[in-house]
Amino acid sequence: MNQKDAEFDPEAESTYECFDCGTVVRATASDACPKCGAEMRNRRTPIE
Repeated sequence: MNQKDAEFDPEAESTYECFDCGTVVRATASDACPKCGAEMRNRRTPIE
């Protein structure tokens, strides 16, 4: 495993953040922001 990779467990909740409005949610998977519909990112994965 690469040190920058987040461990993936499809059953575990993770924290996701919206790229556009900054909404933060805890979910098992989040494809779109519940507030504005924009793309979400897993906060455990670094932005680089």
